[in-house]
Amino acid sequence: MNISETQLLVDDYLDLYLYAESMDDQLWKQEIIETLQNSHNEFRKELQSVACKQLMEKYEHINEEIRIIYQQLQTHSANDYLLEKVRELKQQRVSLGSQIQLAKHHSSTNINSRKEPL
Repeated sequence: MNISETQLLVDDYLDLYLYAESMDDQLWKQEIIETLQNSHNEFRKELQSVACKQLMEKYEHINEEIRIIYQQLQTHSANDYLLEKVRELKQQRVSLGSQIQLAKHHSSTNINSRKEPL
């Protein structure tokens, strides 16, 4: 579900909430709030998944760059520029690895146990 579809869903449920409120239907209002909270949590999970996938793609790209530079270093072993580039890429890879672990840990945390305002 994309952002505009999610916004439409939320708008529709808010309209239903107002209608339920005008009818003074407390049970229906509570069901609408729960549905909105669940929708919000699912949307957050989806965003986290996309972010983690993007980090993994960057990580794989850096690994490929390092592999190519190592191939170049086989013929130009004394190339200081290439050696420096590998060092920078390895630092980036470590940083991305930490971000990926954090994203995976965060996504494995039970989001449903937290009650966040909409």
